[in-house]
Amino acid sequence: MENLNKNVCNCRKVSFEKIEESIKNGADSFEKVVEETKATKGCGRCKSYVEDIVKSKLNK
Repeated sequence: MENLNKNVCNCRKVSFEKIEESIKNGADSFEKVVEETKATKGCGRCKSYVEDIVKSKLNK
């Protein structure tokens, strides 16, 4: 089980919960989640992790 408050993107302080909220609020692609949350916009090291989270949430 994911720790919902854990930061997925440390540079922008984006948590797993914030990514889930973004999807629940209508973000239906990786690009839209990034636009809304700003995840991956710092160093970019979290990009593949954020992509995996978005894919898993959108495929449910």
